[in-house]
Amino acid sequence: MKQRKVTGPLQFTGHKYKYVSSQNIVDTDEKYIKELERIVEDYMDYYIYTAEEFHLKTIPTISSLKNKNRKLKAELHLIKKFLEEAKRKTNRDFSE
Repeated sequence: MKQRKVTGPLQFTGHKYKYVSSQNIVDTDEKYIKELERIVEDYMDYYIYTAEEFHLKTIPTISSLKNKNRKLKAELHLIKKFLEEAKRKTNRDFSE
């Protein structure tokens, strides 16, 4: 049996162009350029979607949680202060 020499890069998709991800036949340069434009548009759509989700959902959620955390810390501080004052006045331990 004769061994075949690999002369170029391996192709797993069967296309002669490198960045083809669709099942459509891409056999000319024009179709390849349109396919690359489609891929770039898909990436841009995904980027815009994730950026909008981050700015419209994630940042407000983080801000509201920080605000709630700040309020709870202030409330905890007041409770600790009240318990310390009650402990001093009554000489009792309220840690139960």
